[in-house]
Amino acid sequence: MKLGCSYFGNRIVRHAAQDMRMLKELGFTFVVHTFSEFDLMFHRDTMREIVAVTHEAGLEAHIDPWGLGKVFGGEPFTNFAAHNMFTACQVLDDGNPAPFACPNSPLFRDFMKDWIAAARDSGADIAFWDEPHFYHWDFLGARPGRWGCRCSFCQKIFGEKNGNPMPREETEEVKIFKRECLREFLGLMTQWAKEAGLQNILCIPPYLEPSEVREYWLPYARLPQVSVLGTDPYWQWHEQPVQSVYDYAAAVKSLCDETGKEAQIWIQACKIPRGREEEVAQAVDLAFKAGIRNLAAWGFEACAHESWLKCEDSPKTWSILVNAFQKTAGQGMNS
Repeated sequence: MKLGCSYFGNRIVRHAAQDMRMLKELGFTFVVHTFSEFDLMFHRDTMREIVAVTHEAGLEAHIDPWGLGKVFGGEPFTNFAAHNMFTACQVLDDGNPAPFACPNSPLFRDFMKDWIAAARDSGADIAFWDEPHFYHWDFLGARPGRWGCRCSFCQKIFGEKNGNPMPREETEEVKIFKRECLREFLGLMTQWAKEAGLQNILCIPPYLEPSEVREYWLPYARLPQVSVLGTDPYWQWHEQPVQSVYDYAAAVKSLCDETGKEAQIWIQACKIPRGREEEVAQAVDLAFKAGIRNLAAWGFEACAHESWLKCEDSPKTWSILVNAFQKTAGQGMNS
């Protein structure tokens, strides 16, 4: 005789409760819960339970539109793009659609409105807008050498704004247009979130040099519903020296001081090679020295549970990260 069962649901919630209590004991004050399209379809009640145990542990619950439409950061596949490839997805310069929803698509905006309602119903405190972007050659699922978006919505809006057809080349005029559209999209998302009772944190991917941050990110920092602005300078992922964490942290802190926002920096705790774990503590220290008092790490237990993201020695990386966080928390009380 053989006996079996599936393994998910309530068992996960029980583990989540234990993990939330552990994080609280380690000195964490908030947790970002990923809320993907799969969760939106099948795990709404489960997410509500997970947020509840987060609050019971004394932690703030942030909720992340993880991988939604591939407009936001994250590894999950997008069911929205699969079902709306020719009606709501980005079109590349070669005329082919890409599995990325277009922020200018009314259909995708309606989809996001449903996600925001589900995020509200989960009981979460804050919407964490994770790496919003138009098509980027370096993002998961992208094709190097191409750019987007040239869908019918983008071309129509571009023509109305600029008085001429959108070119096939990604000119400076096109880049400015995309930044303006993304800001308008995020302004709408954060307004809807506020109306739903959620606060807003915006994390912008560090695709720019630190010296360019103010010029390009200032319009996002000025979004009235955003209270915290940050970035995630994962130095090893992007093959940069750990010193780059200070450079990005200082640039974001300056921008936030100028606009009255709180600055946040994410520390890389994923894909750390063996022998370089101490750089995690260096990154925490560099961000703290740049004036950052809102630190977070991706991700829990150094992503030991995710084979693609885990560090080569996740337990060691996690231990170093926690010790570094606890040290800076002690320093932060006196700064």
